[in-house]
Amino acid sequence: MKVVLSASVSLNGMIAREDGQEDWLPKDGWDDFVSEVDTFQNFIMGRETYELVMKLYPDHNFDDVECGNKIIVTGNPDFQTPDGYTVVRSPEEALDIVRNLGIDTALVIGGGKLNSQFLSRELIDEVWLTYNPHILGKGRPVFVGNDLDLSLTLISSELRNLGRIHSKYSVNK
Repeated sequence: MKVVLSASVSLNGMIAREDGQEDWLPKDGWDDFVSEVDTFQNFIMGRETYELVMKLYPDHNFDDVECGNKIIVTGNPDFQTPDGYTVVRSPEEALDIVRNLGIDTALVIGGGKLNSQFLSRELIDEVWLTYNPHILGKGRPVFVGNDLDLSLTLISSELRNLGRIHSKYSVNK
């Protein structure tokens, strides 16, 4: 099974403002995400990402994405499983669920802490980044932690509307 990490980032690698707001991202980024989920029929996210999106966007969020395999990774034993989601305790457990469903590609969507957990455990095969023509002085980085040192190889790069660039990389293992 292939594991893809996908994120929409500022030119300096931020996925959100410090408070989690993504108001600088175009609506097209959400449409891209929904398209990826439609293709892969799953997505894996961290608890903080889930909670922030649900709080900041109560009228349009992950609940609106048609997908039977929405997985939240958390180390918090008190976190209650929301309807329509599966909660697991580790990246490996999330991948086991996707693999057992017979799905070919797992889609990891962050946040930064979860992205780094997957990468540091060498669980990611490809990194897909959509660069948005915006720079955030402060924010939440796509990767958290100083222990990452990975070599990537460019697979493809595509110019999208609104000056966005979508690049796909393979992780050199």
